[in-house]
Amino acid sequence: MLLEAAMVLLIISMALFIHEMGHAVATILRNKKAKAEIYMGSPGKEKKLKLKLGRITCYLTVALYAFCQPINSEELPPPTYKQRLTMLIGGPIASLLGFAALYYLSHFFSGVPGNILINLAGASFFLFISPLIPFTYPSFLGGGPSDGLQILNLVKENRRQQKAVL
Repeated sequence: MLLEAAMVLLIISMALFIHEMGHAVATILRNKKAKAEIYMGSPGKEKKLKLKLGRITCYLTVALYAFCQPINSEELPPPTYKQRLTMLIGGPIASLLGFAALYYLSHFFSGVPGNILINLAGASFFLFISPLIPFTYPSFLGGGPSDGLQILNLVKENRRQQKAVL
């Protein structure tokens, strides 16, 4: 039972990593000098595995929540509306692509490896759907706004700005 609980935590962490990589890739694609950091769990860097993937730095641990942030925004021009929208939707898109790839791969493996892949696919699908719902996460899951809430607020802000210009 302890091994199963550990496996569930690892699967959740891997699905979160896939999701946050989507945000990070969208962040660095906005500009050739843009950089991003992914934090699994708390924003601290200590006691975490540091993984550098080009302009993306990851601080990894087993976690129930994660987040991505640009690290050199002050050196870059402010992101456009479309760039901000792309950065926010990048996570759910990565989760959807991860789901499709993992689900497909799970058909080629039987037993425990197949079960791990299908469960990881399911977690990725969950991380495609649930973050698109506009809500604020509870404090034990970071307490921040969901991707859906941030997208909704961004769209509302953009509409207000367009009306002000007219």
